[in-house]
Amino acid sequence: MARPERVGTSQSTVSYRGLRDWIEQVDKLGELLKVNGAHWDREMGSITQMLTETGKGKAPAILFDEIPGYPKGYRTLYGQFSTIKRVALTLGLPLEYEHKADIVKAYHRVMTDMKLLKPKQVKTGPIFENVLEGDQVDVLKLPVPLHHQADTHRYIGTADMCITKDPDADWYNFGAYRCQVYDEKTIGCQITEGKHGRIHRDKYFSRGQSCKFAVVCGQDPLLYLLSASPLPAGISEYDFAGGIRGEPVEVVKGPFTGFPIPADAEIVLEGEAIPGQTKPEGPFGEWMGYYSDDVVPRPYLNVKTVMYRNNPILTCAPQHKPVDETGLLKGIAGAAEIWKALEACGLPDILGVWNHEGAPATRFTAIQIRQRYPGHARNVLHVASNCMAGAYNGKWTVVVDDDVDCSDIDQVLWAMGTRFDPMTDIDIVQKAWSSGRDPMFLPGNFNNRILIDACQPYNRKLRGEFPKVVEVPEDYRAKMKAKFPNIFK
Repeated sequence: MARPERVGTSQSTVSYRGLRDWIEQVDKLGELLKVNGAHWDREMGSITQMLTETGKGKAPAILFDEIPGYPKGYRTLYGQFSTIKRVALTLGLPLEYEHKADIVKAYHRVMTDMKLLKPKQVKTGPIFENVLEGDQVDVLKLPVPLHHQADTHRYIGTADMCITKDPDADWYNFGAYRCQVYDEKTIGCQITEGKHGRIHRDKYFSRGQSCKFAVVCGQDPLLYLLSASPLPAGISEYDFAGGIRGEPVEVVKGPFTGFPIPADAEIVLEGEAIPGQTKPEGPFGEWMGYYSDDVVPRPYLNVKTVMYRNNPILTCAPQHKPVDETGLLKGIAGAAEIWKALEACGLPDILGVWNHEGAPATRFTAIQIRQRYPGHARNVLHVASNCMAGAYNGKWTVVVDDDVDCSDIDQVLWAMGTRFDPMTDIDIVQKAWSSGRDPMFLPGNFNNRILIDACQPYNRKLRGEFPKVVEVPEDYRAKMKAKFPNIFK
C-alpha cells in the first residue's frame, strides 16, 4: 500500500526559460508531437482530444504548424500538462515519482519554503516585435481555433492568463478565463463569480468605471499553471513564479493598460470592459466534459492593442470529457493549496492530497492522513471541502488512512468499500459554491457536496481491533526485488 514518507523535496530548479525553451526540453524528453496542416476549424481540437483520451496519462504536447490560411511559423500548442513529467518540468521538480500524490507533496513543500520575488521591469522584450494599434487591431491575424464540434465561435483564450488590477491596491491578478472572439476587435472574457478577476471587474463596474485587461495567450507554462491555481488574494502570481524560479520574472509595461506583461510572452491582447456593454457568450465545451453553460449576455473586451512575437505560438487548452490536460493541472495545483489550508488550520499528519483527474479534478478530492485523535478525519473533510481551493465546484471529498495511496483510485475505492459505513461516515454540505460549468448546478449557482470518512473507525484502530490487511511487508519486498531483479524493473 502507500508509503508516503519516502518522498518530498523543498528544492525547485526550473531549468528552462520561456515557452520556446520549454518546448525544446519537452521535445528532448520525447513528449512533443509536431503536426502540420491541421485546420483551425475543429481539427486541432479534435486531434488533441483523440490523442488525450487514449493517452492514459502519457499524451504528448502537440505543436501545430502550417495551419491553413496562416503563414508557416504561426503555431498553436495544445496539451501542455497532459503528463506529470511535464508538470514537474514546469515546476522545477524531479520528473519521476513512485506515487502521483508525491508531486503534490513536493510542490507543497516548495510553496511553503520559498521566498516570493516581485517581477523585474525591463524596457523591452520579444513581445514588442509586432504591435498593432488603432485600425490595425485584428486578433484574427493569429490562428485562433474553433475547438469543439458544437462551439459556435473561435476562442483565443483557453490556456491563457488574464491580468487585472485591483482598483484599491497595487495588486495584479492572473486568471485563466475563456475568451471568445466576436470579431477582429472584440473578444469575450467569461469569469465566474468569486474569482479574483471577477471581483476586480465588479469593483470597477460598481463605480461606473471601465476595467482594463491584458490577456496573455502564449506564455511561460509556469505562469499559465499559476493563473489556473487557487492562490490567495492580494499577492500577484508573478511573485510566486519568481519564488519558484529563484529569480524575478522580467516584465514590460503594456502600452494601453500600463500593466506588467511578460517580456517574453508570445501573444498579448490589451483591452477594456465597459459597464453595461454585453454580448451573448458561449457555448463552449467546458472542463467537466459538457456544453453545460447557457448562452447569456456577458461583458466583453474592446481590444486596443495586439502584440505578438515573430512566428508566434498560441497556447490552447480546450477542455473535453475527462481526462484532459486541465484535469491534471487543476488537480495538482488545487491539491497543493488544499494541503496548505489543512496545515494552516493546525490539522496534523497530512500525508497526501490528490484531486482525481477523471472526476474531474476538484470534483473528487482524496486526502491521506495518519489519524491522531477522534474526529480527526471529520475535521480534515470539512476544511478540505470549504477552503478556497476546495470550495469551487467540488462534489466528493474522501479521507483515507496512511496505508492507502490517495492518488490511486483503486486503493481509494477499496477504502470506501471496506472502511465506510453509509449511516455514520457521511456528511452532506448543502448550497455550496458552484457555477453553470456543473451540469447538476442548482438555481443561484449552488451545488451539494458529499464528504466520505473512509478511514478505519478510530476507536477500533486504536485498540487494534480492525482486521489486518493482507500485505507483503517492506523487508520482504526488498528481499524479493533483490532475489528476482529481472522481474521487478
